[in-house]
Amino acid sequence: MAAEKNDDPIEAMLSSPTADRAHPAFAPADPVETPSEQPPADEKPPPAKPRREAREHRSPPLRPPTHSAHEARLEVRPIGTPLGLRELAALHKRTWKMLNVQEKRVHVLLWPLAIHFGLYNVGQGSERRRPPLIGAFWARCLADAPLTLGHLYPAQLFKGMLASEVFEFGGMVIDPTYQGKGLVKLMSDTARLFVFSRRPKLLITNPIEPLYEMYKQLGLKTVGREPVEHPHAFNVKVWLMYGRFDEMSKPYFM
Repeated sequence: MAAEKNDDPIEAMLSSPTADRAHPAFAPADPVETPSEQPPADEKPPPAKPRREAREHRSPPLRPPTHSAHEARLEVRPIGTPLGLRELAALHKRTWKMLNVQEKRVHVLLWPLAIHFGLYNVGQGSERRRPPLIGAFWARCLADAPLTLGHLYPAQLFKGMLASEVFEFGGMVIDPTYQGKGLVKLMSDTARLFVFSRRPKLLITNPIEPLYEMYKQLGLKTVGREPVEHPHAFNVKVWLMYGRFDEMSKPYFM
């Protein structure tokens, strides 16, 4: 039987909101989009960008390297060109001037007859420029050139030796204006390396007074008890020192 129509106005008023809540307003299943909101059929939405802000925030800040391949350093290079010898002469004059020393011409004429080693200050970014010469020394064999002060040594020191077995070592000079470190150590190591590479039976050298202790550390002995006047340079005294390779190499060859 069909439901009877409710004619009570109060009951109709109470039941009407309930019915509206139970049946919401009609909404189409496929709403029609406007042309501006519809993406093209062949266009794909852009991929989502990763959140780099949070990752970059957690990473530490970039810092420059602590050591560079082009940082300032000291290098040992041979001197054998006219330009190198002129630089060496200027370094000697600059150094001897502070000590009030003047070399005679006969001493300078012996330079080309020796093997010269220069210590250069290779600064950062100066590979394209010629580095300054801040130190040097030379060595020569008796078979190639006369000894500078060989006549001041006792004759029995050279007894039974060939000229090719006797080397003279000298000309050590250091730029007094150089403020860096490690120059003296590098020069000593290079001198020792040269001696061990040539292995002369007898080595003589004539250091000035300030360099006496450094030469003594190489294992050299002294002729006499005090320095003597240099015959080829004014106002300078040198020690007469010598060393035999067999004795100098004992601490290194057990």
